Amino acid sequence: MNLLGKIFTVFIAFAALGVMIVSMLVYATHKNWREEAQNLNKQLSDARTKNEQLESDYRKLDSQLKAEVAASQQDVSKLESERVALLAENTSIQKQLDQLRQQERANTAAVAATQTNNETLASEVGVLRQDILKNQQGRDQAFTTALHATDQLHQAQGDLSSLRERNLQLAQDLGTKTTLLRENGVDPNTDPQALVPRVRGIISATHRTAGTQLIEVSIGADDGLKPGHTLEVFRGDRYLGRAEILKTEPDRAVGRILRRFQQGQIQEGDHVATKLRVG
Repeated sequence: MNLLGKIFTVFIAFAALGVMIVSMLVYATHKNWREEAQNLNKQLSDARTKNEQLESDYRKLDSQLKAEVAASQQDVSKLESERVALLAENTSIQKQLDQLRQQERANTAAVAATQTNNETLASEVGVLRQDILKNQQGRDQAFTTALHATDQLHQAQGDLSSLRERNLQLAQDLGTKTTLLRENGVDPNTDPQALVPRVRGIISATHRTAGTQLIEVSIGADDGLKPGHTLEVFRGDRYLGRAEILKTEPDRAVGRILRRFQQGQIQEGDHVATKLRVG
């Protein structure tokens, strides 16, 4: 073999080696594109699954939002009903206050009439004293009898004066006590056993049972509370609601929160009172 043949042989060997390398590169490149396509298909599948999950979550959240909107509308309607009820109750209380004021004026007129009657009786007593003096002048011979009668008359006058003073004092006491009772919102004709004591306490515990909130307060039977009495619940200057007493013990009581009066979250440490002070 000559030199040219050897050169061609070497050239053919290098060309074969180059073709082999190119074939290997093409094969490797083809294999990488296939894996990339598989990865992209997997990502597309994952994306579709995630999109379906997101659509499901969106439908669920949309349903929850609609339910919450409906519940809020119901709460607004309930609050409006409570506002109307409170306005009606305020009107009723105002009517009762007007009636109490009319009764107070009637009692004042009755006291004035009693004073006028007392003045009339005093005038009549003066006339009687003058008559007695005239009779004493005409009965000089019956001095002992007249003197005895005079002593009895003076005693009667003293008794009458004492009775007049006592009657005036009782009338004044009656007027004063009637005024105090009415200023404190108590009808003077009310049975004392039906009066609710004016006491205050603190909520020491609270829990719920069958959808009803129960509270335990620090005042009880020793403070005058009875089952059926009501307590007003407040925190500082904020009114929270009303509770009805269910059970009492000497130093504590258990009550049920009346939902129609509730205006806030009631918790331990809140204050309670049978009557709220105004002003």
